Amino acid sequence: METTKIEETYGQVSKALGWAVDKQVSLAVTMIYLSRGREFDVDAHNEVSRLIKKKEGFTSPLRAHLHHIVTAYLVLGDETAEEGLAKLNANQQALNDVKFWKSSYTYLAALMMKSPGEAERARGLYDAMKAHHPFLTSSEDIPYVVLLSNREGDIRERAETMNRYYKELRTQGFSAGNHLQWLSQAMTFDTPVFQPEVAGRIVAIRDFLKAEKIKVRGEHYPVLGFLAIAEADGEALRAIVEMARELEASKLFRWYGTWILPSAVQLTMAESVELRESEAAVFAASVEMLMQAQQAAMMLSVSAVIASSNNPGS
Repeated sequence: METTKIEETYGQVSKALGWAVDKQVSLAVTMIYLSRGREFDVDAHNEVSRLIKKKEGFTSPLRAHLHHIVTAYLVLGDETAEEGLAKLNANQQALNDVKFWKSSYTYLAALMMKSPGEAERARGLYDAMKAHHPFLTSSEDIPYVVLLSNREGDIRERAETMNRYYKELRTQGFSAGNHLQWLSQAMTFDTPVFQPEVAGRIVAIRDFLKAEKIKVRGEHYPVLGFLAIAEADGEALRAIVEMARELEASKLFRWYGTWILPSAVQLTMAESVELRESEAAVFAASVEMLMQAQQAAMMLSVSAVIASSNNPGS
């Protein structure tokens, strides 16, 4: 994808969302539309935005940090925006019912649920993870928990495998913390069974990117997981590096260096989905959703910092 297309779309999104919306939110929305191969339709986006504001109370996260992220998802959904919003709220309520505290993360997780019935199993995986990492496991993990809990396999085994991946990658120079936990979670997407070769693939991808002078920060750890479970080969990695370098040269990404690698991966994968067999395309769509969850989580963290810095009492 040409960087001019990204910059043009970002300009349209940024103008539509207005000056009061953080530019990184505009960038996140831009990437959601482009990764789905869709043009940004300002009228459709604004219509759904008005629907959310009409239906949701003033304290709802859907009117704050997640507003335009959710708007984009509902615009791109298969059902009507009103049906999608009702489903989202039903899923979010189900997460509340199993003792997940209502937050931006439960709404983000609810976007990934097919039905409210998935909440109970998600709670089971969350509790199993917390047994291994009581201090790391938090509301930020809920989107991953929801997506992974409904994959085939035993919940307790999946949590144990996450822990094993976490410990293995610590020995390979990965920094401890939430980002490594997210990576260890993503690594179980395909199977809850521990696979040493997956950890080896992660290390090889990291080393390849570093050798190509592509910055791999802690917040990029989950991106490595997406590439590993998608079994990205040398050709795919070289295409990602090429895209990353194009983004680095773009005026837009000059101020948002953290987004370069995730965006390069997302755009490169989106363009290759059409070449995959139908069953693999379903898998690729799930991986893409994981990436968008990670990007939205990054955006939420940035928004929280901005809100804190703008608070006179902070």
